[in-house]
Amino acid sequence: MTSSPVITSVGLLTALGAGRQAVTDAWREGQMGEPLADGAAAGGRRSVAVKARGLFPEQRGMLRRMDRLSRLISVSAALARDDGQGLGDPKELGLAVGTDLGPLEATWNFLTRLREKGPALANPMDFPNLVPNAGAGYVGILLGLQGPSQTFCQHELCGDEAIAWAADGVRTGWFPGALAGGAEEFGEVRARGQLATRCSDEEQVLGEGSALLLVESQERAEARQARPLARHLGFRAETVKLRSPLLIEFHGDALERLVSRTLDSVGARPEDVGAVLASPARQPEIAEGVERALGRSVPATDHDVRFGTFASDGALRVGLAALLLSDRSLPVNANGELRDGPLALVVSVARGGGLCASLLGEVEA
Repeated sequence: MTSSPVITSVGLLTALGAGRQAVTDAWREGQMGEPLADGAAAGGRRSVAVKARGLFPEQRGMLRRMDRLSRLISVSAALARDDGQGLGDPKELGLAVGTDLGPLEATWNFLTRLREKGPALANPMDFPNLVPNAGAGYVGILLGLQGPSQTFCQHELCGDEAIAWAADGVRTGWFPGALAGGAEEFGEVRARGQLATRCSDEEQVLGEGSALLLVESQERAEARQARPLARHLGFRAETVKLRSPLLIEFHGDALERLVSRTLDSVGARPEDVGAVLASPARQPEIAEGVERALGRSVPATDHDVRFGTFASDGALRVGLAALLLSDRSLPVNANGELRDGPLALVVSVARGGGLCASLLGEVEA
């Protein structure tokens, strides 16, 4: 066993901007992301500008062939590569990406053309982009990663799970580091699907984005003189039985038990949690369950209205937690509340009864 894995680099592509500095500055100023403005995806939702030019100058052809989701993931990978002390030797690194439904828009467009025009006019070059792990495959090629690779698709837990898988791999010595996170695009198909199944809160601000973080051992970070932003202390996931796999239901008692067990598993005290990053953030059952587990009200982020929410945004919230833990002056929310403890708790609730909690901690000076 090694010491707790540390997060040393973040590649954030959000409605507030791209890259650590841009996102941190916008967050500190209390800015809101830009709303989407295309068809059924309009109306209060947060959009992301994907600018890939110049990030991989030797692979411009590959970037042109990508679907939009793979481009989101690739740009985040480049931002992580260029952040802080970079990635070190990429051949040592694994890769984990979370995405709920993968390249849904590209899949729908391909199948629509196949149905309407016939197989002779369906572009075979588009087909490799239609699998959920296409984005991970592109990133592995672009960065020369040679470690284990995994794609997670467990609804709203997928981004959290990807980072937890990377942290466990580092903690057990399977690999010294991994690039991990999640991404989601928002388009016509997803907007219509969520409306039809009513599986999203009408008051939610839906969005899109991508976040990839470098999770590595403390020893590897020290060897390359990389400054850690936060420690990944632990992760726990559980499932409660629901009436339908399409539903998100909020069980405050189950969430209270999950948070308590997560803290107990790493020997952490409830009073040390200084910030909560939960999703869905506007549900009173979630806030009440977390508050009961911690024994008090803790400053909570308003990421949902500023970034917008999407299935894999647990990865973005873990990245935001790392930024909050690396800079005590960074406000937790637009109200100016500051973190009041050395730990940050990231909580996600998913369709089908999935619950998970990640615990991050400050890096000792």
